[in-house]
Amino acid sequence: MATGRTKRKFWRCYVDGYDLSGFGRTIGPLAIEYDEADLTAYMSDSVKGYLRNTAMVNVGTYNGVFDNTVTTGLYALAGASGVPRNVLVAIGGRAAPADGDPCFGGTFNQVGFHNVDDGGAVTVNIPYSGWAGTASSAAYNIPWGTLLHANAQRLVADPVNDQPGYDNPLGVVSTAKGGYFMYEVLDGDGGDVTLFVEDAAAPNVDGSFAPLGDATSGLILADPGVSGIVAIGTGATVRRYLRWQIAFGTSVDVTFVSAFMRAY
Repeated sequence: MATGRTKRKFWRCYVDGYDLSGFGRTIGPLAIEYDEADLTAYMSDSVKGYLRNTAMVNVGTYNGVFDNTVTTGLYALAGASGVPRNVLVAIGGRAAPADGDPCFGGTFNQVGFHNVDDGGAVTVNIPYSGWAGTASSAAYNIPWGTLLHANAQRLVADPVNDQPGYDNPLGVVSTAKGGYFMYEVLDGDGGDVTLFVEDAAAPNVDGSFAPLGDATSGLILADPGVSGIVAIGTGATVRRYLRWQIAFGTSVDVTFVSAFMRAY
C-alpha cells in the first residue's frame, strides 16, 4: 500500500461480483452529503441555525466503453436498470489497488443504462441514485473503508492468512459503532467457501486475531457474480486491526475482493 497522491488509472470498479474496470473510464463523484435541518427560532435568533440531517450517499455515475459480448460484455453484466447493485470502488496508491488501500462501497440503486456517441466511440453512462432502501449498508453513512483483500486468487493449498492486518485509519484502540463487510467473488471453481473478517487489538501477535462477529459471508459459491454486504450492527465493537480470512468448503479455487467499512 503506497501513500500520497494517485491517479484514476489506479482505480478499480467491482459490481455484483464482476470486475467492470476493463470497460471503465470514470466513476463518481463518490459522495456523502448531508441535508440541513433548519432549527432557526426566527423570533429571537440573529442568525440562521442548522443541524446536520440525513446523509445522502452515492457512488455517482459509471462511465465506460460499450461492449455487447454475450455473457461477459458490459451490456450483459450491467444492462438492467431499476435494480440495486453491490458496488465497490478500490483506489490504488500509484499502483493497482492492494490490501490496505482505501475503498468506497455499498448497495446503490442503478437507475439507467445510457448509450452515448462520444466522437465516434460508443460509450455508456450508468447512473446510481444512492443507497438502496433495503440494503444492509443503509444502516450506515460510512461508505469509505479499507480494502482487506485486493483482486487475487486463493487456493485451498495456500496457508491461512497470518499477516499483521491493517490499522484503523484513526489509530484508536477500537471503535464501538459497528460497520459492514463487503465481498465480490470474481471467479472460482463453483464449490463453496466462506469469506470473513478478523480483528485484533495489536498486529501480528500470536492468537490475537479472532473472527469479527457477524462479518462473514457464510457459505457461498465460488462463482463469478456472487457478492454481498453484511452489517454487523451499529453498536458492535471493532478492534484496531483488521484482516481478511477464508475457510474453504468444497471449493479449492476462488478469486475475490473484500473490504470492511468501519463506523466512527
